[in-house]
Amino acid sequence: MDFGQSLMSGEINFATGAVWVLAALVFSSAAGALSAMKLAGKDIGNELALMMGSAFGPLAAVPSVLIGLIILKFI
Repeated sequence: MDFGQSLMSGEINFATGAVWVLAALVFSSAAGALSAMKLAGKDIGNELALMMGSAFGPLAAVPSVLIGLIILKFI
């Protein structure tokens, strides 16, 4: 089975897991940066809030995705 079919069928292997973790990293970085800019942009400046949000955004999302993928692999 090629990569596209295994990704669309929901099969979890190393390649599809890496894609899901990378997607979680990108989306959580963007969400963390935007929410930090909205919440703390006035207080500490937009640039610092963006950097801190993009650093701390994936802190919870990526391990959660990894644990979820491991659980789904064994179900």
